[in-house]
Amino acid sequence: MKNLKFTPLTLVIACCITYSCYMFLGFDASKNAGIGVNSKVFFTLLLAVILWLTDLLFRRFVLDKRWLWLIQGSFIILIILMILIFQTI
Repeated sequence: MKNLKFTPLTLVIACCITYSCYMFLGFDASKNAGIGVNSKVFFTLLLAVILWLTDLLFRRFVLDKRWLWLIQGSFIILIILMILIFQTI
């Protein structure tokens, strides 16, 4: 249990998996999105896999826990900004 590390990316991965289960069970009531529920679940799980691989790379190359949190937090903020920019285009 002491080798278990919580990082910002693991928290985001957990949110992605929880949200995909939420959508898969039919609790997402947004019908006007223009994309099917199966596609949303697939892309959310694909995002979780990509973030998991990125988390593994960050853990491999950044050994200090403080720097790991700083770099991964910056990476998450960058991804959120890119998503917001691409939604407005």
